[in-house]
Amino acid sequence: MGEMENRDKEKKNQRQEMVSRSNVLIESKSSTSLFERKLLNIAIAKAVIEDGELIARVTTKDVKDYLHISGNSIYTRLRDASKETLGHVVSIEDDGKENFIMFNVVNKCEYMDGVFTTRFTKEMKPHIYNLKKDYTRMSLDVLCSFKSLFTTRIYEILRTQYYRFEKEGSDEIIVPRPPKAPYSLAELKFTLNVVDANASRTVKRLVEQGRFEEAIEEIKDAAFDDWRNFRRKVLEVAKKELEESAYSEICFEYEPVKSGKGGKVTGIRFKVRKNLNCTHHSDLWRIRGDEMLEIIPDVLEAKQPEIQEGMILEVADIFGNEPVTIQDIKTLIQASGQNVEAIKKAFSMSKQQSYINNLVGWMKKCLEERWYEKEVLPQFKGRTVEDSQITLDIYQEYLDEREGKTQS
Repeated sequence: MGEMENRDKEKKNQRQEMVSRSNVLIESKSSTSLFERKLLNIAIAKAVIEDGELIARVTTKDVKDYLHISGNSIYTRLRDASKETLGHVVSIEDDGKENFIMFNVVNKCEYMDGVFTTRFTKEMKPHIYNLKKDYTRMSLDVLCSFKSLFTTRIYEILRTQYYRFEKEGSDEIIVPRPPKAPYSLAELKFTLNVVDANASRTVKRLVEQGRFEEAIEEIKDAAFDDWRNFRRKVLEVAKKELEESAYSEICFEYEPVKSGKGGKVTGIRFKVRKNLNCTHHSDLWRIRGDEMLEIIPDVLEAKQPEIQEGMILEVADIFGNEPVTIQDIKTLIQASGQNVEAIKKAFSMSKQQSYINNLVGWMKKCLEERWYEKEVLPQFKGRTVEDSQITLDIYQEYLDEREGKTQS
């Protein structure tokens, strides 16, 4: 079995990590490379609060698993991406009130002993952490699967509207939703990173003022200035990649909006559908007539009830200073059936053990098998788990061996 197959098999056995972003952040203007954006998404998925600061630690294994790079290139690419990220400025506009806010994404990046650490700015925190409304959760696997930055950006923007399929009871949704005006072609180019919003001081100022047509005219040899090139090298590339993707839940068609003499294309509307080629999510469903078929049940767990943010905070308090991530907490909440008291019991039981190599893994097993309801922990070769001082992996081997003997 090849290295890629081994990685894919290993990832199938892991819980999916999610990236949460405010919708205004998703639709903001910024200039990033595809690698930088993927790396930033990994960091957002792994971000935790430490001493009041939002910090993410990404290992070289994470980089290899999600970005499929290895060897000496990891150091070089992380170093180059850090330079880009430190200069990464987000611009969020309120067109109705002609207001805007601009801020840096990170304060510091460092790479030490195989761990890449990102420290987010305080302005970034409310857009990626402990979100309660107007945000979108996306799979990190999906976001890291795309080969084009344009595909990634179009997916992110259209994905914010996914809730409308159920709300409107339709197989197709129009984005932007009428009577809202279509996306301005000029603005869309900045939003998709087709042209650099920070190309010059003048361009930056015009973008801040919402004067996108003038901003593009200010850029000499702007990429894909011609509609036909933009359609062929941006829209068609993204459309094809999403349609053929086994990861993307959505695909799209688009409708150019023309105006003025000669019918110049000035805007775009998207027609978004669920992607029937998607085989990545078990919590998505493919509809064919009256028949409902589940998609790939072995990749992710069955659809879980939505976890309330208040419950995440309540469980976080249980751990005190223990280093756990938001995803760790969500894993335990789902393993417990959203039973906070059970998680408290499992945590208390973990403190009674002599040695645990993987706290979250041990607690997940405890919750799934309801060890906290038993007076005596399961036996391991005549001894309790506590007496044996074994790791979860060894105990799992014992369970597998015991199950095999039972079946034989």
